[in-house]
Amino acid sequence: MTLLDGLNYFKQYSDSDWKFTLKVESSANEVLKLISLYGNQPNASALAAAQLLLIDIEKWKAMCLEDRIGNAEQNSQRDVWNAFRDALIASNDLDAILSIMRLKGFGSSRDEESGQRRAKVATAALRFLKPEEWGVVDWRTIAMLRFLRKAKWNVDQALMLAKKEKAADLRSLFSIVNEEAACEVNREYRAKRAAEPFSRTVDVEMAIFGLSVMAWPFPRSSVAPKP
Repeated sequence: MTLLDGLNYFKQYSDSDWKFTLKVESSANEVLKLISLYGNQPNASALAAAQLLLIDIEKWKAMCLEDRIGNAEQNSQRDVWNAFRDALIASNDLDAILSIMRLKGFGSSRDEESGQRRAKVATAALRFLKPEEWGVVDWRTIAMLRFLRKAKWNVDQALMLAKKEKAADLRSLFSIVNEEAACEVNREYRAKRAAEPFSRTVDVEMAIFGLSVMAWPFPRSSVAPKP
């Protein structure tokens, strides 16, 4: 088994999820064109398109689970536009993700216990805005990366190791991912970029996520969330 099997599994484990992914990718491409066209002087329709994209990204990350949706729409259209634009023109990864983390529901608040800000949802936004450079970071990909490293990127061996661990324990262990950790994980994704179908960072991430679903399947009765 190879990383390609993980990528294919990501696309197949939930047909509706993959179709929604493609829809949001298409919307993101349109917003990127608008940002390139209007810069810091967007018109009303461009602002609305950016906010709708943010709302769709939130839904995608939560897989439409109601208790995880609702923060994106509380951001003003101008704030969304500025966050997207600043992320695109940022000179480094940290500035890019911090631009998105200004938004409510995407990392603007701090965890009461640790004092850290959560960057997972912000990486979902960057995954659509900058797919060449970014993939989503969550407990699944962090955990799967750990087993891939331990197995020296032998996928079969990594899956065998992963299946010995409980998903709930790993979810708890990697509950909070801050901005520095998100950037570090993305550097690992990028290190594995190669020729098609892994020329984009997001394709590497999706492959790793797919492997994680093989190791720790979602309940059959639920839609697969991206926590």
